[in-house]
Amino acid sequence: MRVKRTKAYKKVMKLYQQSFGFREPYQVLVSADFLLEGVAKNLEVIKTLEDALQGKVKPLITFCSIRDVREEGEHRSKAIAVSKGFEKRRCPHKDPVPGSQCISEILGDENKYNYCVAVQDEMLRARLRKVPGVPLVCVKQSTMVLEKPQDVVKQMADSKSREKLGLSDLERKMLEAVKKKDREEKLALMPPKHKKKKKGPKGPNPLSVKKSKKGVSTPSSDKTKSKQTMKPPSGSSIPGAQSSATPAKPGTSAAGTKRGLSSGQEAPSVRTKKIRVSESMQQPTSNGPSQSTSGQQQKSRRKRENSKA
Repeated sequence: MRVKRTKAYKKVMKLYQQSFGFREPYQVLVSADFLLEGVAKNLEVIKTLEDALQGKVKPLITFCSIRDVREEGEHRSKAIAVSKGFEKRRCPHKDPVPGSQCISEILGDENKYNYCVAVQDEMLRARLRKVPGVPLVCVKQSTMVLEKPQDVVKQMADSKSREKLGLSDLERKMLEAVKKKDREEKLALMPPKHKKKKKGPKGPNPLSVKKSKKGVSTPSSDKTKSKQTMKPPSGSSIPGAQSSATPAKPGTSAAGTKRGLSSGQEAPSVRTKKIRVSESMQQPTSNGPSQSTSGQQQKSRRKRENSKA
């Protein structure tokens, strides 16, 4: 057998072993037509089956299939001799039925006992391909061939491998409980989160808002205040100024009469008024210096009189 073919057969049987639980020695149900074909091609049936399945085999034949071999005319005696080395598989049929029907009924829809089937009937092979997990062997051109697994077999193999790799119900519950406990511990260790303030509509920029006029001092009001503070005290008079009660002279303006000025004179500015008021406040009274000098003379006289005495 070629190396590539043997590798492919090993791969196929490994798939059946891992997914469906096939073990050596493989139980092989042999049909009457397969046995007669092998004898006609001068094949060693048991040895070629071992090469095809890449392991030890345990060939089985039903009583219905033995009856079919005996009824066959050509190569009957040699086939019967070969079948004597096979193990007899009991079937539930009291009256014998065709070998293909007997094998299909034994396998059913599940292949519960993990049987391999060596058969030449095309109808039977097409029916068995729909049953997942049934390795099929046939003779083609004096060589024994193991068929490739169908898509149904591959799908079943994938689903079973996932079940094996997956967790059981108990393990899943335990894992969920551990995850829940870890989550609670993390939440307990974490600091409490501060609630974020909801962002509402923002007000206008206070720098761009116009200030209210209430309580705001204007330059005109500041000037009036300064004028009021600079008024001279009662009793003091500014030279060159007349009282507001005197009537205005003819030929003078209203502004000139208020300030006590003639028509030719200019009104004094605010600065000159301040200077004059300060000078008038600093001038000493008429009695002040004379009183201080007379007191000093009297003291000196008293000292002289005391010294003479």
